[in-house]
Amino acid sequence: MSTSIRTGHSRQRTLAALLLLCLAATAGATGLGSTLTTAGFTDPTYGSVSLRTSAGPDAAPVAYDQSAAAAVFLTPSGDLYVGGLRSTGDGNGAVPGPRTDPTRVDLPRGVRIVDAAGSTNDFHTPHTQTTSFMALDDDGGVWTWGMTYRSPAGPQLIGRGDISVAASRSAGRVTRTAGGGELPAIARIARIENQFLALDRAGILWAWGYGGENLPAPAGAGDAPLPFPAQRTTAVPSGSGCAADGGNSLGEVHWHSVWSGPNAAGAVARNGLVYTWGFDNSDGTGSPAVSTRCPALNEGANRALFQRYPELYTTADGLVYAEDALTSESARHERYADIVAHMRTRSLDACDGVLGAEAVDSGRCPVRQLGFSAGAARLLTQDGELLTWTTKSAWGRQFLGRPDRSDAPADRPAPVSGDRRYDAVAAGVSSVLALGRDGRVYGWGANNVCQAVGAQTAGGTVSRTDCANDAAPSDRTTVLEPLAVSGVPRDVRVEHIALTQCAAWARLADGRTYAWGAGTAGGHLFSQCRVPASPSLRGYRIYRHTEAADAHPFGTPITGAATPTVLVRS
Repeated sequence: MSTSIRTGHSRQRTLAALLLLCLAATAGATGLGSTLTTAGFTDPTYGSVSLRTSAGPDAAPVAYDQSAAAAVFLTPSGDLYVGGLRSTGDGNGAVPGPRTDPTRVDLPRGVRIVDAAGSTNDFHTPHTQTTSFMALDDDGGVWTWGMTYRSPAGPQLIGRGDISVAASRSAGRVTRTAGGGELPAIARIARIENQFLALDRAGILWAWGYGGENLPAPAGAGDAPLPFPAQRTTAVPSGSGCAADGGNSLGEVHWHSVWSGPNAAGAVARNGLVYTWGFDNSDGTGSPAVSTRCPALNEGANRALFQRYPELYTTADGLVYAEDALTSESARHERYADIVAHMRTRSLDACDGVLGAEAVDSGRCPVRQLGFSAGAARLLTQDGELLTWTTKSAWGRQFLGRPDRSDAPADRPAPVSGDRRYDAVAAGVSSVLALGRDGRVYGWGANNVCQAVGAQTAGGTVSRTDCANDAAPSDRTTVLEPLAVSGVPRDVRVEHIALTQCAAWARLADGRTYAWGAGTAGGHLFSQCRVPASPSLRGYRIYRHTEAADAHPFGTPITGAATPTVLVRS
């Protein structure tokens, strides 16, 4: 899972796209750097003998990449690269070593990628044969490669029908639906663990992949080798799937946006309501997690929106949700239900249409970003308020960014600590980054390989400016509240942030890019970053582009377990 985000108040392409916007002369996907780019490669590896540049590809991390130990990069011209652990294929049919330079995914001439995403079962590096990738081109085509959980059926669950393991190592286009028709042009993609999500331009969500969990499928459905429409919804989380009718069914909706998560996901419908589902999902009101098999209204998230945007959400009689005026929990739930009853069959003008590949929604819809970590969820409003809550306390507390208090329980949406507004959020396997509207970047969560704040910490503050080379996660190093990332200059605004499983990047307004966190550490069991026990699983994610050369066009990799904040592009 990785996240790369363009910030500010203008619309943005993709996180990777956003990272390069200020530097690219072309419209569309952008990256984190400002060096020369080249198109028309004749070899999948950038540094071919026949085609060189002085500075290497202007590539930046994509918007969401939770592949446990790989790294996916995108250039302004739409070229896609994969580095690190590529044991299920590099998109070209090969399985290069994890410490070789990133390779360019070989796509047909003229295909220009605007977003891409990777994921691994349990986000766990030892699960080497369950990593799969998904990419979206500027014509609405979807491309996949790799394997999901449930081998040997894994190749058959990436949306391309009955293909071999060898064929799954090369990128191929998803063309057919489960109903036998052609997959429509797609506007936006998202991932959950072993599942694929694609939102078309008409607001229909298409889903496919492993059916044991997370898949928003009809009741009784199993694995989904090909895309099927996922429009049905429920009133409360349920593990029984999406029924066409019944007491919990709320019928079908058209979607405005869909958002990735490790083992949960969410979407905003055109009615302006938030729906969530997945293995670690709750309704945001303190209820226990339910392995939700159908998009369900998230009561806690929707109440938070009703409270903050009364001009948009009302009952049929014009009544609004005012927490202080509703003195009992039953009264609050009743008012919530009345507003939902009025809103769910309507189209809210602010959320009309379909969000494209942008990393944040900078339009008028109240939800700027919706995101998830293992056992936790977060909602960033258009006003820059960041709300978080746990869906499973055993996993989620490190992602809250705030204490658990009686007036702001961990399992209900509440603002992160500090009176600060944010433009964008990015999350890895074990930590969270947020770009403040003050132009600084803040982190929290596990920090054993400096992934949260770029330096060693103890008790929530920076204790040393280096990194332990093989530290195991511990409560002592965990950062529980937003802390400014160490080593990033404060005299120039940060414009973009990016975060893979365990490595992070920030690009400044003057074009300089800094990175910190994992060198060879990878995702470990849902919510940790650790160095894999086997050297064969240790790949590189961070490259010093300042040291690019013909032999190594991406530059010099960080080869240790971790690095403190370092300048990687000048």
